[in-house]
Amino acid sequence: MKKIIALLLCCVFVFSCVSCATEMEETIPEYIGEIVGDLDLDEKTFVFGVVADYFFEGEDNTLSYINNTEFGDLAMERIRSVEKTHNCSIEFQYVPRAGEAAYKDVYANDYTFDVIQEESYWLVSYIPMGIFVDLTTLDHIDVTDEEKWGNRELLLSTMWKGAVYGVIPAKHPLRMQNSVAGIIGINETHVQSIGEVDPRDYYENGEWSWDTFTRVLNDYTLTSLGGDKIYAFACDDNRFPRSVAFSNGDKYITINEDGTYQHGLYTPTTLEALNQYYEWITGPTADNILFQQGLPALIDGNAVLGNLDAWEVLANTDSLAYNLENFGLVPYPHGPEAEPGWYQTYNESTDFTLCIPVTSPDPEATAFVLDKIYEPFEGYETRDDIIDYLYANYFLDKRDAVFFYDIANAEHTYFFPTMDGMFDVWTYFPTSRPTEALEKAENVQFSGIEEHILPRLETIPAVYGE
Repeated sequence: MKKIIALLLCCVFVFSCVSCATEMEETIPEYIGEIVGDLDLDEKTFVFGVVADYFFEGEDNTLSYINNTEFGDLAMERIRSVEKTHNCSIEFQYVPRAGEAAYKDVYANDYTFDVIQEESYWLVSYIPMGIFVDLTTLDHIDVTDEEKWGNRELLLSTMWKGAVYGVIPAKHPLRMQNSVAGIIGINETHVQSIGEVDPRDYYENGEWSWDTFTRVLNDYTLTSLGGDKIYAFACDDNRFPRSVAFSNGDKYITINEDGTYQHGLYTPTTLEALNQYYEWITGPTADNILFQQGLPALIDGNAVLGNLDAWEVLANTDSLAYNLENFGLVPYPHGPEAEPGWYQTYNESTDFTLCIPVTSPDPEATAFVLDKIYEPFEGYETRDDIIDYLYANYFLDKRDAVFFYDIANAEHTYFFPTMDGMFDVWTYFPTSRPTEALEKAENVQFSGIEEHILPRLETIPAVYGE
């Protein structure tokens, strides 16, 4: 999903950024602003720099909702209402990488955008440089309002040493869920054809465990009418271990009372999980696993179950919901040390992240406009409203709508960075046994935690008071 070449280029950018950090600090203008009430913005134009990427269909969108759809229409109505009520104009400019564009502006002490919307994968290298406004300093964005601006786990990639530089429009439908990975899609037609138990039933009954999944891998393989093998499960060899890793009750990072931390990959329960993964891919079930991305395998009918990132479910017309009528969703199964119903999804990048560049002329006015734009749409103010919409438009079983809505909740999601090179541990799978793979990655894992994760985690007690 991520672009390796772009990653390398970004690394080059980071080194050049560091060398000029002092120079940027000298040229960034100060700002002071206070806005009260329903302000007349005196015909000011607010410019959104929006990345055109996989999570929506090109530039034919408003607030990243495809135009001439229900949410696209509601987004357009909201923009027009804010413009009329507050005497301003809102302009959208679409760019390949909004974060890079903002960095170049700040480096040149230039202004192009009042706000950018970007995938945080492309922002984590810029966040520590201070090129964005610390949103905790603004009156009109309350980052502690997690229902409106995203929960702390999804915002972790935008945090740095007590500051929060990005939020997501969490009260707008489907802006939270797209950002998580590590769920399983089901071709329900295949399940029905072999007369087996629906995995959704296993999950609902608290029986969706490693043992059950082993039975599924053994029993859900079938042969098509044309004689082709249909595999029980499809997943690429990178996402499979990271999705299983924290299925046994551990969390990625735990901060102890004395200030030390526990790295969740290096615990007995996680090692047990990774050993179970290794058994699945090398033991009797191995022949029933297709090492291919789950989405095309499910759509093409080559697998009964397949790994998915959430955006692959219904983000655009290439997604599962637009190409497979009868499908279901479940999390990865839980291990023996986890309670039934436990699951963890991971977040490599938060889509739709909103940041205000420090060269924006009036960050308070921009925050005021964002606060008005991202109020809930009429008719979609509550969780139940959106679940009903999902059920009516995308899912044949309401359980899938409920599960999809809830996957981005903080108790289910953790940030696992990849832009900082911390994905190295997965490159050793599946050619190394888990203990060997973890040993090979140990230095980069622990140094990465201390360099990239702890400065983000320390923001949570500073901002949220916990």
